[in-house]
Amino acid sequence: MKRYLLTILLLASVLVPTVGKAQQFTGISGLVHVPSAEMHQEGDARFGTHFMDKSMLPDTGFLYRGDKYNTYGYYLGLTPFSWLEISYVCTKRMDMVDGKPEYNRKDRNASFKIRPIKEGKYWPAVAVGCNDAGSSVAARITGSNTSVQLYFQNYYIAATKHFEFSGNELGVDLAYRHYYRGYNAKWNGLVGGVTFRPAFFPQGRAMLEYTGNEFVVGVDALLFKHLFVQASLMDFQHLSLGFGFQMNLLGNNHK
Repeated sequence: MKRYLLTILLLASVLVPTVGKAQQFTGISGLVHVPSAEMHQEGDARFGTHFMDKSMLPDTGFLYRGDKYNTYGYYLGLTPFSWLEISYVCTKRMDMVDGKPEYNRKDRNASFKIRPIKEGKYWPAVAVGCNDAGSSVAARITGSNTSVQLYFQNYYIAATKHFEFSGNELGVDLAYRHYYRGYNAKWNGLVGGVTFRPAFFPQGRAMLEYTGNEFVVGVDALLFKHLFVQASLMDFQHLSLGFGFQMNLLGNNHK
């Protein structure tokens, strides 16, 4: 599996003209599983899909005959302002159809992130956010949380600071996260990670993060200005892959 990550990184080093920075399975910027205070460029719109190993999923809701399974999701994300990101995500769920397992159900949710403090020379960027926020809205409408699943719902506050040395960039991310459902409690508390963009390849990004329960290593890049790819190993062994299309609706150039 490490060979997959190396292949993608080498391909990116030849083809990438700009940068990527998405926590792709949520449609919001971040690392892989850990949120950050980074934001996409104002005006960015993106849609894509992410193939998730079962280790990235909640311990309930994604079970077939008592066992967790791998699945995939797709998302639509938008950064209408430099301080706000929103997204809508559908994650496929398996069910029995005519005696055969099929991905015929979806878990739908919306996410948002607000960054009140932009990164400065001496201080980090700070952002607050919520994943699976749409389920909270549904719960308020119905008056009962039992009618909505809230599989992915979590709230967080994150801080991100970047340091440059010899043309390299090191990013440090620290967040406090709380999941609404108890079956996701293993990912609660302090989480964080580091990102690295080497001077010889500033368009690429390598990541190492701690989710509160396991370590994740990953790489991502934006190919041909629009095609975003991400590969990661949960707990250094469980492979997940994502692909997406990104464009700026305001015609802004990426920094």
